Amino acid sequence: MELPNIEYITKLAAGNQAVKSKLIDTLKFELPLEIDAYYLSVRLEKTNQSAACVHKLKNKIGILGLEQGYHIAEEYENHLKNREKKLQIEFENILTLMQNFVNSL
Repeated sequence: MELPNIEYITKLAAGNQAVKSKLIDTLKFELPLEIDAYYLSVRLEKTNQSAACVHKLKNKIGILGLEQGYHIAEEYENHLKNREKKLQIEFENILTLMQNFVNSL
């Protein structure tokens, strides 16, 4: 199983610790909000809104270096657009993994 990392953030910061800290702080702030929005849309059974949330979360998945997770999110997003919930459990496992990692930063 792949694990989240901050290698991409480190590259973006290019050695500037203040930039790296700002990017991590932004991730810590935005990720829980985006995850909450996703779960709310799922509870309300708004698949188009859920797909939009997944699309937005794909960026965070990529930032955290989860290449396989990104592909799962992409497929899940497409399934949601067709009102299918295939890969929901896998996607939600990725969210948990990401949130736990970000909480540890």
